[in-house]
Amino acid sequence: MAPHQDPTFGIRIRSTLFYVLSGVAAVPFLLFFPVLFLREQYVLWIGSRYLWVQLVLLRLVCGIRYEVEGRENLPKGPCLIASTHESSWETLFFHLLLDQPVMFAKREVFSYPLIGLVARKAGHIPVDRQGSLETMREGFRAGAAVVARGRKLLIFPGGTRQLGAPKRIQSGVGVIYGLVEVPAVPVIVRSGACWPAGSLLKYPGTITVRILPPIATGLDRRDFLKTLGAALGSNTNDLKR
Repeated sequence: MAPHQDPTFGIRIRSTLFYVLSGVAAVPFLLFFPVLFLREQYVLWIGSRYLWVQLVLLRLVCGIRYEVEGRENLPKGPCLIASTHESSWETLFFHLLLDQPVMFAKREVFSYPLIGLVARKAGHIPVDRQGSLETMREGFRAGAAVVARGRKLLIFPGGTRQLGAPKRIQSGVGVIYGLVEVPAVPVIVRSGACWPAGSLLKYPGTITVRILPPIATGLDRRDFLKTLGAALGSNTNDLKR
C-alpha cells in the first residue's frame, strides 16, 4: 500500500480497535508498576512482553506483519546499529527484534508519565536537539558507556523520519562510531507504508527489516560516513515496500 493512499472506513475502524485493545492489554502490565523502580533487567523483560502483545494485535487487527532478513549479521555482543527511520514502529519494536538496544530519544519523552520512567529505567539516552555542543558530547559519552556495559546502541543516522534512504548522514554518527570502537551494523526498515509518520492510522501490509553485514572498526570518520551512506542508500533502493 502506498503511503498516500486514502484511508478506507475499514482502516479507520481497525486502527481505532487496535488502540482500544492495546490500552486494554496494558492494564495487566500495570500490576507490575512497582517493578519499574527495580533493576533494568526487569523493566526490559516486562516491556518486551507488552511489545509482543502489540505485535500480535497489529497482525490480527490491522493486518500488519513483519519480516527480518539477515539476522546472522547482528553480532551477539555490543555493536552500533545504524538504521533508516520511517516511522515510530522501529522505535518500539527494534527493542524486540535487535536484542534490546539502547537508543537516543527526545528529551521530552523522559518527562511523560510512565513512559518517561520506562525510558529511563531501560537505559535510553535523552537528547536535546537545541542543546549546546557540550550537551551533545555528554550524549555521545553516554552512548559509549552503554556499549562498554555490553549493550547494543541504536542510532538513526538520518535524524528525523523520512521515507527511503537518509538524505544526509549526520556527522555526529561518525563521532559515536569512533568513540564506541565496535562494529557498526547498517539496518534498512520499510515501515512508513503501514505506519505513516504523523498519522494514527495503521495500514495492512508487511514491514521489512534488512540487517546488513557489519562495518568493521578502525575506519576514519569520513570513510565510515561514506561507507554507511552507501550501504543504506544502495540497499534501500532495492528493498520492497
